[in-house]
Amino acid sequence: MAFMKIVKYTQKDIKDYFQPRKAQSCKSDYGKFLVVAGSPGMTGALKLCVDSCYRSGAGLVYYTAPKKDILLYDLLTTEGITLPVEDILSHIEGKDCICIGCGLNNSDENKMLLNKVLDNSVCNIVADATALRMLSENMDILKKHGHRMTILPHPGEMACLTGISIEDIQKNRIKTAYSFYEKYGCITVLKGHNTVVAGNESIYVNLSGNPGMATAGSGDVLAGIMTAYSIIRQDRFVNACIAVYIHGLAGDLAMKDLGMISMVSSDIIKYIPNAHKEVAGGKA
Repeated sequence: MAFMKIVKYTQKDIKDYFQPRKAQSCKSDYGKFLVVAGSPGMTGALKLCVDSCYRSGAGLVYYTAPKKDILLYDLLTTEGITLPVEDILSHIEGKDCICIGCGLNNSDENKMLLNKVLDNSVCNIVADATALRMLSENMDILKKHGHRMTILPHPGEMACLTGISIEDIQKNRIKTAYSFYEKYGCITVLKGHNTVVAGNESIYVNLSGNPGMATAGSGDVLAGIMTAYSIIRQDRFVNACIAVYIHGLAGDLAMKDLGMISMVSSDIIKYIPNAHKEVAGGKA
């Protein structure tokens, strides 16, 4: 494992990343994003991802749905724009970032969908959940596209990607994340207590967050934040670090009001604006 630099980000460090918007601006100034997610029984993952993306400052968020179910998917979000997944190739162009994987089922059809998205896009990609399971079956895809990808595995998904046991991953979280980044070039976000972000020959260990965030859908919320933040700076590693920090901070603010036991993932989304205000001194 080559030399790596340990970096830190606190509220003071990231304050400048959240500036008041210019008076003369429009929604397209704040990013056009595509979310490829959800499946029967897992549409909640799609909703959490889209909603958190908007709460994180996204200008326009499009999401895919099967043509036969498109009217039902329309009801999931108020602001999101629904597009037929069968026409995926016509939806890719002009997007700043594509998020794929949250709540997808691991079907042959969706494996083809993942390949279509990767082979026909040039923008940044945020890959989570089922997309990671699919990538683990053909790591050559990651070698080809890793340079523009940010992956968000929890320890179980990291075990699938690496062949290393969850126990050994948890014992060596920094080494595991950094080695994977070195091999494939993707920004690697190893989720969990003190989430580890590897990239730019650097490691960031996050200190925000709490055990109340160990609840279904928390990772989908992070995926949405990560997608929206993909345009904050040109540096994907820095953007990922800030996304992880804000995700944890929103969870901490939710915990103060709600406690750990009763927190659900949609609560984290509700506190993203409070997290923005806190780091920006109320000016964001």
